[in-house]
Amino acid sequence: MKKIVAKQVSMLELFYDLIFVYAISRITMMIHHPIDGSLPPRIYIEFIIVVIFVLQIWLYQTVYINRFGTSRAVDTVGLLISMFAAIYLANNINTEWRLTFHAFNLSAALTTINLIFQYLFGSSTHFKRDHDLQGFIIALDLEFILLVTGLIIGYQYGVYLCVAGGLIGFLMPLVMYRIFRPEQVNFPHLVERLSLIIIITCGETLVNITHYFKGAIYSPLAIAIFLGVAALFGVYTLLVERFLNHHQHTRGFIAMYTHVISLLSITAGIIYMADEEVSRLFLSCFVASNLIVFYLCLWLYSFYNRRHLRFNGRDLRAMAIVLLLGSLGIILCRENNLSLMSAFVLTNVVEFGLLEWKLQRKKPSKEPHNNYSSHN
Repeated sequence: MKKIVAKQVSMLELFYDLIFVYAISRITMMIHHPIDGSLPPRIYIEFIIVVIFVLQIWLYQTVYINRFGTSRAVDTVGLLISMFAAIYLANNINTEWRLTFHAFNLSAALTTINLIFQYLFGSSTHFKRDHDLQGFIIALDLEFILLVTGLIIGYQYGVYLCVAGGLIGFLMPLVMYRIFRPEQVNFPHLVERLSLIIIITCGETLVNITHYFKGAIYSPLAIAIFLGVAALFGVYTLLVERFLNHHQHTRGFIAMYTHVISLLSITAGIIYMADEEVSRLFLSCFVASNLIVFYLCLWLYSFYNRRHLRFNGRDLRAMAIVLLLGSLGIILCRENNLSLMSAFVLTNVVEFGLLEWKLQRKKPSKEPHNNYSSHN
């Protein structure tokens, strides 16, 4: 099978990502301020919905460039329009949806119609013959119709239509995934793009923990927090760089749908440690549960591992036991920030060690594995 040549990530794509640095910082602010010692479910649901809105815009743009983009004028203009709209979108992210309803959803509608035009006129394929193109256009059309209808109706009822539009835009490709052709995806480029959004998210985490690095340079809590974040990022990096087969034919849906939300939530949990009014039980359960979600997403991402590095039942059991014991330790050590973070660090370090141990004891098979097809 022909080797997949990785599409280079352009400077304009990296420039585009800078908007999402700001957007992610605005999103995390939504859950920075707990109420009555915990985070109300309504606020967290709103947080997840906004993450989905913003992430699906980034994903549609990334998928377009991955499948069809060739640095033509239509690609450049389309990306710049998306950037322009994304700035307004990011600037209107908050928990008071009534105040920013029109500005936020107008920006989302502009981005959506811009993506529709990019897919229609920049794909260089015939709409009736390209099932991939049809799938994306159908999802974007439905989202655009619901957004515009919601804006016309107004906030009281229109907000539900706008939310439905965002959710449909996010989930519809997953529902129709069988119509998409794996051979159209440049998987090395997709992995690199998804890794960059994780780097942005981890960068936001580092920015938000800086207030722990005051006073004594050797503060045990600051060291523990830094080690915890570094180990978490290390686990992700090890999986992506050493385990994944970057040269395979796959739709990439598992990769696209297993990122970001859990990392943003873990960031918020670390921030909560500085708030004495936050319930310690809520704090520990919040950190532990999001750590579990992060590793579940990571294990799903491992579906793309090289054949000789795929996780077997024993691997998954070992990692699950470490994760459950670590999560229990986080909850039991909740009364002291240093103890809680020590349990967090130990969990991630041991998980990293298990991955490294598998690398050392597994040698690549003699069979070529660069281009097998997983189709998902």
